[in-house]
Amino acid sequence: MIGLALLAVAVLWLGLSLWLALKLPTWLRVHTPVRRIGVTAAALVALLVGPFVDEIVGMRQFENLCAERAIVKVSPEADRVRRAVDANLPMVELPGHWIKIRSQRVAYIDLDTGKIFLTYEILHTSGGRIAGVLLFGGNHSCAPQDYSSKRHLDIDQLLKNGKGL
Repeated sequence: MIGLALLAVAVLWLGLSLWLALKLPTWLRVHTPVRRIGVTAAALVALLVGPFVDEIVGMRQFENLCAERAIVKVSPEADRVRRAVDANLPMVELPGHWIKIRSQRVAYIDLDTGKIFLTYEILHTSGGRIAGVLLFGGNHSCAPQDYSSKRHLDIDQLLKNGKGL
Protein backbone atom coordinates (compact mmCIF):
# COMPACT_ATOMS: atom_id res chain seq x y z
CA MET A 1 0.00 0.00 0.00
CA ILE A 2 2.84 2.39 0.83
CA GLY A 3 4.42 1.55 -2.52
CA LEU A 4 1.21 2.52 -4.33
CA ALA A 5 1.04 5.79 -2.39
CA LEU A 6 4.66 6.59 -3.31
CA LEU A 7 3.95 5.68 -6.94
CA ALA A 8 0.92 8.00 -6.93
CA VAL A 9 3.00 10.86 -5.49
CA ALA A 10 5.74 10.21 -8.08
CA VAL A 11 3.22 10.24 -10.96
CA LEU A 12 1.64 13.45 -9.62
CA TRP A 13 5.08 15.08 -9.31
CA LEU A 14 5.98 13.98 -12.84
CA GLY A 15 2.70 15.40 -14.18
CA LEU A 16 3.09 18.69 -12.30
CA SER A 17 6.72 18.99 -13.41
CA LEU A 18 5.79 18.36 -17.04
CA TRP A 19 2.91 20.87 -16.88
CA LEU A 20 5.14 23.55 -15.30
CA ALA A 21 7.95 22.88 -17.78
CA LEU A 22 5.55 23.25 -20.71
CA LYS A 23 3.97 26.45 -19.32
CA LEU A 24 7.23 28.15 -18.32
CA PRO A 25 8.26 29.27 -21.85
CA THR A 26 4.85 30.94 -22.29
CA TRP A 27 5.13 32.71 -18.93
CA LEU A 28 8.66 33.85 -19.80
CA ARG A 29 7.47 34.96 -23.28
CA VAL A 30 9.95 32.76 -25.13
CA HIS A 31 8.81 32.55 -28.77
CA THR A 32 11.48 30.78 -30.83
CA PRO A 33 10.98 26.99 -31.01
CA VAL A 34 14.58 26.11 -30.13
CA ARG A 35 14.54 28.30 -27.02
CA ARG A 36 11.10 26.97 -26.00
CA ILE A 37 12.43 23.41 -26.16
CA GLY A 38 15.56 24.41 -24.26
CA VAL A 39 13.63 26.17 -21.48
CA THR A 40 11.16 23.27 -21.24
CA ALA A 41 13.93 20.66 -21.06
CA ALA A 42 15.96 22.63 -18.50
CA ALA A 43 12.89 23.22 -16.33
CA LEU A 44 11.86 19.56 -16.51
CA VAL A 45 15.32 18.33 -15.53
CA ALA A 46 15.52 20.87 -12.68
CA LEU A 47 12.09 19.90 -11.35
CA LEU A 48 12.73 16.16 -11.55
CA VAL A 49 16.32 16.12 -10.24
CA GLY A 50 16.16 19.14 -7.92
CA PRO A 51 14.54 17.44 -4.92
CA PHE A 52 17.26 14.77 -4.91
CA VAL A 53 20.33 17.00 -5.28
CA ASP A 54 20.95 17.00 -1.53
CA GLU A 55 20.94 13.19 -1.56
CA ILE A 56 23.38 13.00 -4.48
CA VAL A 57 25.78 15.67 -3.19
CA GLY A 58 25.34 14.82 0.49
CA MET A 59 26.05 11.11 0.10
CA ARG A 60 29.19 11.95 -1.86
CA GLN A 61 30.27 14.18 1.05
CA PHE A 62 29.45 11.36 3.50
CA GLU A 63 31.56 8.86 1.54
CA ASN A 64 34.50 11.29 1.37
CA LEU A 65 34.22 12.01 5.10
CA CYS A 66 34.16 8.27 5.83
CA ALA A 67 37.31 7.69 3.81
CA GLU A 68 39.01 10.62 5.55
CA ARG A 69 38.05 9.68 9.13
CA ALA A 70 38.22 5.87 9.00
CA ILE A 71 41.28 5.71 11.24
CA VAL A 72 41.92 3.81 14.46
CA LYS A 73 44.36 5.72 16.65
CA VAL A 74 46.25 3.59 19.16
CA SER A 75 48.61 5.05 21.74
CA PRO A 76 52.16 3.67 21.88
CA GLU A 77 51.52 2.79 25.55
CA ALA A 78 48.43 0.71 24.69
CA ASP A 79 50.26 -2.57 25.28
CA ARG A 80 50.71 -1.59 28.97
CA VAL A 81 46.98 -1.14 29.61
CA ARG A 82 45.55 -3.68 32.07
CA ARG A 83 42.17 -2.12 32.89
CA ALA A 84 40.05 0.08 30.68
CA VAL A 85 36.72 1.82 30.48
CA ASP A 86 34.73 3.15 27.53
CA ALA A 87 34.71 6.98 27.58
CA ASN A 88 30.98 7.03 26.62
CA LEU A 89 31.22 10.14 24.43
CA PRO A 90 28.03 11.73 23.07
CA MET A 91 27.04 11.62 19.40
CA VAL A 92 27.37 15.05 17.77
CA GLU A 93 26.10 16.49 14.49
CA LEU A 94 28.79 17.65 12.08
CA PRO A 95 27.98 21.11 10.65
CA GLY A 96 28.58 22.28 7.10
CA HIS A 97 27.27 19.33 5.10
CA TRP A 98 24.33 19.03 2.69
CA ILE A 99 22.82 16.20 4.72
CA LYS A 100 22.68 15.54 8.45
CA ILE A 101 25.81 13.61 9.45
CA ARG A 102 26.33 12.53 13.05
CA SER A 103 29.68 11.55 14.54
CA GLN A 104 30.04 8.95 17.27
CA ARG A 105 33.57 9.09 18.68
CA VAL A 106 34.64 5.95 20.51
CA ALA A 107 37.44 6.21 23.03
CA TYR A 108 38.89 3.86 25.64
CA ILE A 109 40.57 5.17 28.78
CA ASP A 110 43.28 3.40 30.78
CA LEU A 111 41.92 3.27 34.34
CA ASP A 112 45.39 3.31 35.88
CA THR A 113 46.71 6.40 34.08
CA GLY A 114 43.45 8.13 33.06
CA LYS A 115 44.76 8.57 29.51
CA ILE A 116 42.95 7.72 26.31
CA PHE A 117 44.78 4.89 24.57
CA LEU A 118 42.47 4.06 21.64
CA THR A 119 40.05 6.18 19.57
CA TYR A 120 38.08 5.87 16.36
CA GLU A 121 35.01 7.46 14.85
CA ILE A 122 31.75 6.05 13.51
CA LEU A 123 29.69 8.28 11.18
CA HIS A 124 25.92 7.99 10.71
CA THR A 125 23.41 9.49 8.25
CA SER A 126 19.94 8.78 6.95
CA GLY A 127 20.46 10.60 3.65
CA GLY A 128 18.94 13.71 2.13
CA ARG A 129 15.68 15.39 3.03
CA ILE A 130 13.39 13.31 0.81
CA ALA A 131 15.28 10.04 1.12
CA GLY A 132 15.84 10.67 4.83
CA VAL A 133 12.15 11.24 5.51
CA LEU A 134 11.03 8.26 3.45
CA LEU A 135 14.10 6.19 4.51
CA PHE A 136 14.66 5.04 0.92
CA GLY A 137 18.27 4.21 1.67
CA GLY A 138 17.80 3.40 5.34
CA ASN A 139 20.46 4.52 7.76
CA HIS A 140 24.08 4.54 6.64
CA SER A 141 27.06 4.15 8.96
CA CYS A 142 30.76 3.81 8.46
CA ALA A 143 33.62 2.94 10.75
CA PRO A 144 37.26 1.93 10.30
CA GLN A 145 37.57 -1.52 8.74
CA ASP A 146 39.95 -2.78 11.42
CA TYR A 147 38.03 -1.39 14.41
CA SER A 148 37.04 -4.90 15.50
CA SER A 149 40.63 -6.08 15.82
CA LYS A 150 41.87 -2.83 17.42
CA ARG A 151 45.42 -3.81 16.61
CA HIS A 152 45.17 -7.11 18.48
CA LEU A 153 44.24 -5.53 21.81
CA ASP A 154 41.72 -7.56 23.78
CA ILE A 155 39.43 -4.60 24.53
CA ASP A 156 36.66 -6.85 25.84
CA GLN A 157 38.98 -8.34 28.44
CA LEU A 158 40.34 -4.90 29.41
CA LEU A 159 36.81 -3.57 29.84
CA LYS A 160 35.80 -6.61 31.89
CA ASN A 161 38.79 -6.04 34.16
CA GLY A 162 37.98 -2.33 34.44
CA LYS A 163 34.30 -2.79 35.30
CA GLY A 164 35.15 -5.31 38.01
CA LEU A 165 36.47 -2.51 40.26
